[in-house]
Amino acid sequence: MKEKPFPVVDEALLKSLDEHFPMKDFAVVGDLNKLNYHYGQRSVVQFLRSKFYEQNENILNLKE
Repeated sequence: MKEKPFPVVDEALLKSLDEHFPMKDFAVVGDLNKLNYHYGQRSVVQFLRSKFYEQNENILNLKE
């Protein structure tokens, strides 16, 4: 089965997601559910950022 291409990720979207779901520091003792929820949000932002870099990669900026 052929994999569908991923939709284009816009830089403005990434900037907005970073503003709405900023990285946070948590206390050593705290609510594990809040921690997991936050890191789930950040995981999606990081995934989209990696797709953005992958989509904007070209032969001129590849490093060997």
